[in-house]
Amino acid sequence: MAICRKCGAQKRRWPRSCSRCPSQSDRGDAVADAAELAVETGLLRWVGRGVMSVVRLVLRAID
Repeated sequence: MAICRKCGAQKRRWPRSCSRCPSQSDRGDAVADAAELAVETGLLRWVGRGVMSVVRLVLRAID
């Protein structure tokens, strides 16, 4: 038995993947779903506005 580098669980010998660790396709699906949700809710626009207001405050403090 070998030990998984990611989670430390025991797994079968190399090159088989660990059954506990999620596969790459699962992560890709989760990222795509999160990005789609962020776009639909307009979250990215709000984050951009927040970043710009912080930048403006910092620039005002420096001047």
